[in-house]
Amino acid sequence: MALPNGLYWLSLKVFSLVVGDAVKACLFSLLILVSCQSLANEVSSKPRFLVVPKTVTNPFFDDVEKGCLQAAAELDVECVYIGSEEADARYQDQIISQQIEQGLDGISVSVINSRVLTHRSMQLAKEKQIPVVTFDSDFSEKALAADPKLRHSYIGTDNFQFGFQLGRLTQALKPQGGSFCIITGHKGAANLIERISGLYAGLGFNNTSGKSDLWEELSRCPIYSDDDAQRSLNNLDRMLRLHQYEPKLLDVIVTVGAWPQTLEFKYSDIVSPHLDSLSSQQLLLIFGDTLEVQKRLLAQGLAHGNVGQSPYDMGYQSIYTLYSIHQGKTVEPLIHTKLERCVFGQIPMCQ
Repeated sequence: MALPNGLYWLSLKVFSLVVGDAVKACLFSLLILVSCQSLANEVSSKPRFLVVPKTVTNPFFDDVEKGCLQAAAELDVECVYIGSEEADARYQDQIISQQIEQGLDGISVSVINSRVLTHRSMQLAKEKQIPVVTFDSDFSEKALAADPKLRHSYIGTDNFQFGFQLGRLTQALKPQGGSFCIITGHKGAANLIERISGLYAGLGFNNTSGKSDLWEELSRCPIYSDDDAQRSLNNLDRMLRLHQYEPKLLDVIVTVGAWPQTLEFKYSDIVSPHLDSLSSQQLLLIFGDTLEVQKRLLAQGLAHGNVGQSPYDMGYQSIYTLYSIHQGKTVEPLIHTKLERCVFGQIPMCQ
């Protein structure tokens, strides 16, 4: 359900049967109002942890919420999961600032733009001594260098290694090399910048010369889609059409996230006409993430390979890490979650 200003959806779940009982009691009888208030105060004393994804419209973050809720249930704390419909740093900053005013014991955020958050919401968190961790996407190196205590931990994928594995998978499927194009999300997202750097390394690009013996990047790439599924699908469609008309110009399209494949039926409609090129591996389609929808498309031969993350663990570990900080314990600055690799025709498909 969208809020009146249309900025974000709210998913707020409190883990206590007491809450439901208290509300019912208040509705049925004003005579026990004092008891109801007492119960409400008891519930509100639970640690309250905010988890903010880049957007709630990407299925990747649905698994983050599930992990968040499960950990909250185990620890008897509150998971407040809120995100915007669009992956917009200003909305993200507004959400965090508003929730800080309502009272928080910790924040976990998938950072869209470090500069935006550090100018306002992170300053408020610091003033109120609210601990911050990041998941999926960390603050930029520049932001962390300026303030090493900006966050306690980063929880998620080693994004350089993620990109490196995308590169190695591409190299394994097309050992002779060729021309490629990268489709990505937000230009300023630290996780995607690291992911692309790892991809170049996996394809054998030299750090000094910026060149590879086997691979050449199309001049118009990377293409940025701002974490928008439809926009990324449109970009993929353009690249598929380019290959259709000029096959020698493009051999591989690497999309470093799930965006276009989350629109399962639209993706299928756009890619299916190119099955001859895909089945002959004249053109490779490689994707980041291994959501269930992506695995279905891969099993149909509508892609060649995926390298996936562990979004559930990101949400789960976010709550446990914030709880540890709340208990006064020291936490690791980097908590990396696992990767998996899925390849069409491989048995089992995912390893």
